Amino acid sequence: MERYYWGALSAVPGLGDSRLEELVARLGNARSAYLAGRQELLATGLYKVAAVDKFLKLRDLELPERLRNFCERENVRLMTIEDADYPTALKHIALPPKVLYIKGNLPGLTQSIGIVGSRRASAYGLKAAGDFGADLAAAGVVIVSGGAKGIDSAAHKGALQAGGITVAVLGCGIDVVYPRENAALFAEICNSGAVITEFAPGTEPLGANFPSRNRIINGLTQGILVVEAAKKSGAMITAEFAADEGHEVYCIPGSIYLPNSIGCHSLIKTGAQLVDRPEDILQDMEASRSGSNKIEHLSLFADNVAEEASPLARQLMDIMTQEPVTLEELVELSGHSLAEISGELLDLQMQGKLGLADGRRYYRI
Repeated sequence: MERYYWGALSAVPGLGDSRLEELVARLGNARSAYLAGRQELLATGLYKVAAVDKFLKLRDLELPERLRNFCERENVRLMTIEDADYPTALKHIALPPKVLYIKGNLPGLTQSIGIVGSRRASAYGLKAAGDFGADLAAAGVVIVSGGAKGIDSAAHKGALQAGGITVAVLGCGIDVVYPRENAALFAEICNSGAVITEFAPGTEPLGANFPSRNRIINGLTQGILVVEAAKKSGAMITAEFAADEGHEVYCIPGSIYLPNSIGCHSLIKTGAQLVDRPEDILQDMEASRSGSNKIEHLSLFADNVAEEASPLARQLMDIMTQEPVTLEELVELSGHSLAEISGELLDLQMQGKLGLADGRRYYRI
């Protein structure tokens, strides 16, 4: 029952997170701290009158029991910072979360990478996140991301498609599915990995929650891979957390014409590592020392056109290394006629090498 008093202490505003461990230590345990009276709390010298009064006004003495019932009913584990298997690296970040709600199984995180980026990602960014997520996961690296639309979802899906393990860190309660369309994805993540959050059940996905979520992504990983990010974005905040904690920041370069490339290029200019293949990260993590961990096929920029492909087919595939392009753009960029190109595009689609996006724009698969 002690862990549910920890959950209640973290959930009720007033006392904050930074002094909770000291409060619990002084009063003996989380139960005593949560049930303490006004004078007892003030006597610790940790809080001002206004903070104590706010806590006492909002405190619900039945909350610990409700948290226990919720966790047992929903098969959720409430981990506390006192637990022996609380992630060691997370314990040493600035303001580590005192509790984590976990659905699924939190894996070992000795080899883990955070993949973050824009919710409004380009087709190039989505493919890059999925490919890196898949190849790194296939090499035994746990993929950690934020469960959001765009880059986050692509990274999670890539890891799952490769049969790997991924962890989604939420900026809301464990019972709040955000975004709604990721309900099935979160359920699949829990089969081998975990969905986690520090926020109490029922907490809505407020904007102020996501910087806190981002610090946890950083704390669970050895480095952060930024795929696409605007100059001011959550991905950039995550990268800043990583740099502050001495973790490595990796960036995939993007088009100079896309606003979502500005953040990555800015990070590269200030010291982040430019990576264009998953093995770059594996080598940096020293994972490639083991043959079983070394990626032999690098899907992102590998030449996936058959050797017998025509020169025109290869030229078209080279043109489509980044953003989807229209048929008219391919005619202009290749210098070939519409009739010549149309036949090659059909062949490449039949081979599963090309996809067709909205607006009849072609992209590499």
